Amino acid sequence: MIKLRVGIHGLGRIGRAVFRIQHDRRDFDIVLINEINPDIHNIAYLLNHDSLYGGLKPPIQVKQQQLCQGAQMIAVSHCPDITQAPWQAHGVDVIVDASGTDNAERLAHWHNFPGWTISTHACHRQQLHTVVFGVNEQTFQPALQRRLSSSICDTVALAPLVKLLEQHYGIAHGRLTTLHPCLSNQNLLDSAALAGSAHDDTLSHYTLGRSALNNLLPKTTSAVLAADAVLPGLSTRMQGFSYRVPTSSVSSAVLDVSLCHPATVDTVHQHLHTLAQQQRHAIIQLDTTPKVSQDYCGNAHSVCVDQRWTTIQAEQQLRLVYWYDNEWGYSARVVDLIGEIARHASASGQA
Repeated sequence: MIKLRVGIHGLGRIGRAVFRIQHDRRDFDIVLINEINPDIHNIAYLLNHDSLYGGLKPPIQVKQQQLCQGAQMIAVSHCPDITQAPWQAHGVDVIVDASGTDNAERLAHWHNFPGWTISTHACHRQQLHTVVFGVNEQTFQPALQRRLSSSICDTVALAPLVKLLEQHYGIAHGRLTTLHPCLSNQNLLDSAALAGSAHDDTLSHYTLGRSALNNLLPKTTSAVLAADAVLPGLSTRMQGFSYRVPTSSVSSAVLDVSLCHPATVDTVHQHLHTLAQQQRHAIIQLDTTPKVSQDYCGNAHSVCVDQRWTTIQAEQQLRLVYWYDNEWGYSARVVDLIGEIARHASASGQA
């Protein structure tokens, strides 16, 4: 078995979640982290201690200006430009771009790196090949497709459900409403917006500058538009809306769709159950137990359907309610994507 060498660009919430999830993998090792934070001891501290997911075992130590976890040594660099980090000097096969920056244009034309890159940013212009598990991972061709996007957490949760409903009933039109935890680029107290949606979306941009501690912040969501990359044309039939809420983990969503053909709650649940039984990765989980958001913290599934709230009116107006850990579940699919590349490399005998 070929063991891939992986690098991470950006060690924010997603980068650190990917690092934690991959620990037990046998098909790849993380060998280089490129992070603009110049303090390697602070990097180790943030990996070791997490307010949501607890302590890291075994813990990271700093030795000879490298991160050490058990017998594994991980080099650290601090290049702001992803293309300038010493990936090839460390024999990196796969780079996970977890910087949160839209580097699609740069990655698409980065011909000097022969391996794979995975952007954790949605790619709306198709420069990168988007892979969403439960939708198109079976047609992924690692030998030909090396500049990849793992889309965004909201799309990773939405798209498998939409594909299933399209296959069995057809979707005439729909509406998605998400409740999304606050992000690190929001303000604790009212101030100028640090980051927003599109610059022409004035209301979303300005309201994101308001306090994340005690407000529900209405905004647009790119979940539906990002799904176009794997479900072409969905955004012409579905709209999305979102609230940023004062919690630190786990999103919830309400999906309302008008089906083209009649359905019942039981048949919809049966199709979901069949898919859950057949899946090779942790994509869909079905739940009937009364739970709240924190109960799903650390859940590795892309989407957890709360069956208690499924309703159908007039045979074709369907409502689904679901949960997803927007950090952990999403990062688990990034790790699965690396695993698919590793499987290809082992089968072909080369990285």
